[in-house]
Amino acid sequence: MRISTHQAQQVAIDAMIDQQKKLSTVQDQVATGRRITRPSDDPVAAARVVNLRDALAGTKQQQENINAARTRLTMEESVLKSVTSVIQRVRELTVQANNDSLTAEDRGFVADEIGQLNDELFNLANSTDSSGGFLFSGSKTKYRPFNHSAGSGYDYHGDDSQRFMLIGPERQIATADSGSKVFRDIKDGNGEFAIFDSPSNKGSAVISPGNSVDGFKGGRYTIVFAKKVKPDGSKEFSYKVTDEKGQIIVPAGTPYKSGDAIAFKGVNTFIKGEPENGDSFVVRPSENQDLFTTIDRLVSALKGTDDKGKGFTGLHNEAARALVGLDQGLNNILDVRATVGARLNALDGQEDINGSYKLQIKQTLSKVEDLDYSKAVSDLNLKLTGLKASQKAFTRVQGISLFNYL
Repeated sequence: MRISTHQAQQVAIDAMIDQQKKLSTVQDQVATGRRITRPSDDPVAAARVVNLRDALAGTKQQQENINAARTRLTMEESVLKSVTSVIQRVRELTVQANNDSLTAEDRGFVADEIGQLNDELFNLANSTDSSGGFLFSGSKTKYRPFNHSAGSGYDYHGDDSQRFMLIGPERQIATADSGSKVFRDIKDGNGEFAIFDSPSNKGSAVISPGNSVDGFKGGRYTIVFAKKVKPDGSKEFSYKVTDEKGQIIVPAGTPYKSGDAIAFKGVNTFIKGEPENGDSFVVRPSENQDLFTTIDRLVSALKGTDDKGKGFTGLHNEAARALVGLDQGLNNILDVRATVGARLNALDGQEDINGSYKLQIKQTLSKVEDLDYSKAVSDLNLKLTGLKASQKAFTRVQGISLFNYL
């Protein structure tokens, strides 16, 4: 077999170039600290590295979502804390104003303060987050949730949905609550039924908001009182109860005296004071009523009294309704605050889980792509020795020619 001079030199050059490539690969590994500098180095490991880096990026985004969700929920908790303080103050003022010893001027001052507190409550309901989005608009963060006008009252322009953020591979969490849930979905009365005095009542009867016995049976009922003055000046009171169709629930002439229980269809209530003949009260199932309207009605009742006793009975009945309405609203706010607190705790827990998962991914990624420096330095020296050997061989081969033997 004959080998030409050119072929011998080309073989030597190829060997030297191959050693240079191997040395360059090891040099890249040492310089970057990674075993895989290009997919061709280890296709299977390279694919795994891509998957691990995607998981790492996803976990990083989830941690950022947790921080954003925590900011929103912390702001909501702060607002709800202020709302709680406002409701408690309004309740204190209601108890204070529900007193016949106050003058009309005094009640006017109380009404003005309650009105200011209602304005504060309204502004809290329209709070925004750090990015300018409204906290209680549901998914319509760009829309102011509550508006007020004399004609239409308090209107809600958000929706009832909740915004969610991904905080784990398969876990989402609500970052806010709708204005309806917080401020509007509040049952009036005692939560099962509400009792209203007729505007035409002339007596001093003030009815208790009542409570249910074995559950309110539903329906709309009217309690009508009759008053009879005997020749000796003593008074007899009786009442009847009819439903919305006029059917008798409690027959007419049923005796009554102040403080006695009035019970029917799961309703249990009583009256203080004296009703006049024909005075009536309506019982109906509880309906949703926003906090702002509850407070507005109280303000109107306070401003509708004078120093001569006018409006006192109406005020006492409205104050009784307002107190249970405020209690219902306060309980609702506390329930929402409890869910916000639970979500904040969930964020802390998920943050720890994500942190542990992130650490595991980094450890696995390090095992797959990080370089074993001791082995790499040994390989570098070996490849360098091989390159030097191939260079010397090339030098020797380059000087060989048949003409040297002619």
